[in-house]
Amino acid sequence: MTTVVFGLAVGTWLLAIGLFGSVLATALLGYEYVTGDESFLRVSQAAAGVATGSFVIALLYLTSQFLSGDYTNAYVWDNTANYLPTLYKVTGVYASNAGSILLWAMLTAVVVTTTLLLGRYSTRGTRLSQSLGMGVVTVFAWMLVNDSPFTPLSAEYPSVAANGIPQDGSGLNPLLVDPFMAIHPPITFSAYALMVVPFTVGVTHFVTRLRGTESIFDDWLGSMTRWLRGSWLLLTAAITLGGIWAYRVLGWGGFWSWDPVETSVLIPWLGLTAVLHTLNQYRRSGRYAVLAPAATAALLPLVIYATTVVRSGVFRSVHSFAGGGIGSGVLFLLGTTSTLAVGPAFIHWFRTEQSDAEEASLLDRATIYHAAVLGFILLAFVSLWGLTFPVVRSLASGVEVSVDARYYNLWSFPVVVGMLLAGGMYAQQERFSTRGTVGTAATVLIAALAVGVVLARPEWQLSSTEPFDPVYYRAIGSLSVVTVLPPAVYFAGAWIVRYAGRLRRLTGRQAKLNETGIALIHVGAALLIVSVSFVYVFSTTASVGIVGATELDDTGERIVRDVEGSPYTVEVTNYSPENTPTMTEAAMTPAEAGSVDPSSSVILVKGEVTAVQRFEDTTIAQLNGSRVWVGADSGTVQFEEGSVIVARGTLSDPRSENIDALVYTNGENVGPASAPPTDVYSPRVVDHRFDVQLYRGDTLVADGTVAEQSYRGRDMQTNDPLIERGITGDTYVVGTRTAGGLSIEISRYPLANQIWFGVAVMLVGMGLVFLFDPASGAAGGRRSGNRD
Repeated sequence: MTTVVFGLAVGTWLLAIGLFGSVLATALLGYEYVTGDESFLRVSQAAAGVATGSFVIALLYLTSQFLSGDYTNAYVWDNTANYLPTLYKVTGVYASNAGSILLWAMLTAVVVTTTLLLGRYSTRGTRLSQSLGMGVVTVFAWMLVNDSPFTPLSAEYPSVAANGIPQDGSGLNPLLVDPFMAIHPPITFSAYALMVVPFTVGVTHFVTRLRGTESIFDDWLGSMTRWLRGSWLLLTAAITLGGIWAYRVLGWGGFWSWDPVETSVLIPWLGLTAVLHTLNQYRRSGRYAVLAPAATAALLPLVIYATTVVRSGVFRSVHSFAGGGIGSGVLFLLGTTSTLAVGPAFIHWFRTEQSDAEEASLLDRATIYHAAVLGFILLAFVSLWGLTFPVVRSLASGVEVSVDARYYNLWSFPVVVGMLLAGGMYAQQERFSTRGTVGTAATVLIAALAVGVVLARPEWQLSSTEPFDPVYYRAIGSLSVVTVLPPAVYFAGAWIVRYAGRLRRLTGRQAKLNETGIALIHVGAALLIVSVSFVYVFSTTASVGIVGATELDDTGERIVRDVEGSPYTVEVTNYSPENTPTMTEAAMTPAEAGSVDPSSSVILVKGEVTAVQRFEDTTIAQLNGSRVWVGADSGTVQFEEGSVIVARGTLSDPRSENIDALVYTNGENVGPASAPPTDVYSPRVVDHRFDVQLYRGDTLVADGTVAEQSYRGRDMQTNDPLIERGITGDTYVVGTRTAGGLSIEISRYPLANQIWFGVAVMLVGMGLVFLFDPASGAAGGRRSGNRD
């Protein structure tokens, strides 16, 4: 018990040291900014380093507890179990609020401390930026001290601890038992951490301007651009991994459904994309002198808002994993960062009346660029309002309302079409006259509207509408989704033509790779928009019920059913429920049983009978030659030497010199390991698997296994669909057990793989820009041949 208390105390002290170090660093850096006295700089650097080191060690220590199954820690017991593979034991570290905050705090501390220790910038304003960054870390540390991932089990779950140290954990949320979700949170929090310093620099810019001192924004512009591009890469990858997870695990056949958590993560991504565009123009032409730093500062509040949606428990979502609410810490951080992001920027704008607006013709490149940036802001607002309105309405009136996918689609679609036209015009105007560009864009718009009206079949419409819907809903919803195709083709074509023209003029390899990246980002975006638009509208779904499917075995018997309303025929063979873990995997070895606290009531043990002793009414059997024995009433159980048994029974201390532990059982709870009693052990997961063959006419189009997982102690199921991938689309088969057997749903998703390809093209493009931008690429280099 002393070791247990010491182990948990180590984690608690690490968090306390992290809090002390971050508070000290925040205060000293703030003092250095206010006074200009940097005599304490080394102390502030040391304090930040100690805080960061404490968080790193705390995270590693918590991870070691998960890997070793240290169930004296309530957080470990609550988020893992013995049967989980190593990857998913690590996943448990950030499966709930406390571990997630620790991961986020550690990554944020590393980023902020790096800027402090490198000492690249030593201006007075830099100290304010670093103080704000360590202030964010301080809030995280305060949250961890108040909601620690090192709370003893006896304090958090006294009823569980009353029976001794548990030999197994309560398990991990089944939705997280997937390789994509194992890496999704670390990538997401890494993206979030990279936005902290740009936030602090944006806030510092306006504070220093209000005080009449020199801004650091221009000095940090190159570094911020690199960090934000890195954040964009990570966040794009994280959203994509989340979509793939939904496609694989939820069994709903979709990778996007405007679920609150999906939508919330999209908001900072849209904001980040807008910021990168504003920084690009600010760097090249000086435009957006107010908007660029203001938008940069606004990114962190958007990130914290997204976190609030994911982990607050207020927003209903299949993706919400952390119960118990987010706590006051993140809400405090949301309010503070929002105030810092908006307040100084608004006061500066109000006092100076500085504006980003320029005298320009309605359709010149600068105006068109403004329109594109505004489009990202509008899309972010559509998502933000769609999430926030139901909560505000419920708090104000007590009436619960919901915002469905129709709202997001109908308001986002025209904005996306407008952005495609604006982006195409911007690229085309580099080589063609304004008059020619306007004529081309007008032609594309007319073609898009014509296509939208002519091809407005009910099944191709953007959304179903009702007669009492607003006129706007009826007008936009009645258009065919094919409306997006002409603008997307125009957008991609204009950027390809622009790229070809620039490539002929550029001489440097670095500049050419940068231009290649810019072109790939925009072409990939066009492909992604078309694919996402088409995959749902042109998808088809049919289903069939198969009675008796759960009675099939591996004898080769099959059930064949035609799928009504489709050209498919389904054959189902071999139903097999598989347990995870199996009884023999879950059982302890005698060595493990011998180390268990005797106060534990019931255990499951497996071993070879190496000796048998009989008394008047009791027979006891030694397991594996150890000091652990199994005992039972002689009238109900007969043990045989050499046999391997599995037994469940009450663990007791026989107070014998030759026996350390005795597991007392009965005839119903003991049997050979090759055929153990079916009621002895309740498995964690029961995997119901069916072999399925899907035919279209006489052609086999899918052959494999569909499965549904049921989880002990959790009212949920997950599905493993059968996905047959193809160039033109996916055939998607999901099976759900019913009282009479099995329900099979078959969907066809055209262009499904083009979605992933479009994202991959965008990621490759941003990777090239991240590395080879002559002005701020990670590979370095000089300015070369690029214009706005």
